[in-house]
Amino acid sequence: MKKTFGALCAIAILSSGCATDGTLATGTNQATAQQLGMTAIKIAINAKCTTELDNQPAWKMMSRAMTTEQQQTVQTNICGCVSDKAPENITAVDLATAAIDPAARATIVNNAVTRTLNQCVAEALKP
Repeated sequence: MKKTFGALCAIAILSSGCATDGTLATGTNQATAQQLGMTAIKIAINAKCTTELDNQPAWKMMSRAMTTEQQQTVQTNICGCVSDKAPENITAVDLATAAIDPAARATIVNNAVTRTLNQCVAEALKP
C-alpha cells in the first residue's frame, strides 16, 4: 500500500509540473496583441491626422503665416495630441474589429480623428 501511495504521489508531483491553467500566457498574449493593435491604430491615426489637417481651410490659412519649420512643429504637436487622445475614443470591440476588417479600421480611425482634431488644434494654438 505504501509503495502504491508513493508511486501515485510521485506521478502526481511530476504531472503537476506540466499542468498550467494558461491564464498567464493567455493574458500576456492578449495584452501584447492589444498593444500591437493600438500601435497600429496610432500610426493610422497620425497619418489620417496629417491628411485631415492639410485639408482644413483654417490650417491652410494659418500655415501661410508660418515658416516651414513652424508648420512642421505645430503639425507634429497637433497630430501627436490626436494620436494620444484619439485612442481614448476607441473601445476594445472597435480595436478587435479593426484588427480583422480593413474597412472598419478606416472608419474607426476616421471617427477617432474627427472627434479629437479640433480639440488638439485649439490646444496647440493657445497663446
